[in-house]
Amino acid sequence: MALPIMTAPRYPVTLPSTGAKYTMRPYLVKEEKALLIALESQDPEQISLSVRNIISSCIDDDIDVNDLTVFDIEKLFLELRAISVGESISISGKCTECDEGTPLIINIKDIELSDLNRDAMVIQLGEDVGLTMKYPTLSIINNIKKDVTSVEGVMELIIGCIDTIYDSNNVYDAKDEGHEAIENFVESLNSKQFTKIQGFFGNTPSLSYDLEFECGKCQHENRLELRGLQSFFI
Repeated sequence: MALPIMTAPRYPVTLPSTGAKYTMRPYLVKEEKALLIALESQDPEQISLSVRNIISSCIDDDIDVNDLTVFDIEKLFLELRAISVGESISISGKCTECDEGTPLIINIKDIELSDLNRDAMVIQLGEDVGLTMKYPTLSIINNIKKDVTSVEGVMELIIGCIDTIYDSNNVYDAKDEGHEAIENFVESLNSKQFTKIQGFFGNTPSLSYDLEFECGKCQHENRLELRGLQSFFI
């Protein structure tokens, strides 16, 4: 006789980058096990892959996780963590005075995603010329062959995130123009114009949480700033 199959409830979630609505189920024991193994490894690539796999498995709609922005994935996973395990996350805050760890509890509902400023996605480069940007997706990041902190890596990231280029007469779709044409366009900019584009990435939405705590050993008052998904699992 076949064993009973448990059915999981569905919960609504919203994609921050587009406002599109989806439904997700809690992750299962086998999926949580894979995540815990990844966390134990402390390997950022393994953790990232595990998070992406869990989201792909738990979201009901047919979406390609590689087309999501990094902050989409961070927000979706936090919501998935809340419905699967609970809204509390236990972390350790390291004292800046004596290096002692202090157990801390964070409520997922208190973790904020900085606002998406769509106006910042339009960059005016001259009187009649400008461009629109898109935030980095996993596909864009995975296609970067160089170290993203290097000059070549920064250039590849910028080229990958340009959505359209416009002047007083036309709007040019970057994917139709091709990589070489976009690269030539970027290389033709002056330093001030290039800096404007670089500034776009400094405004990318990210998870953030600030708290103050007293060290249990030396009573030193500490301030802890958490940024990005992995910092909530330290």
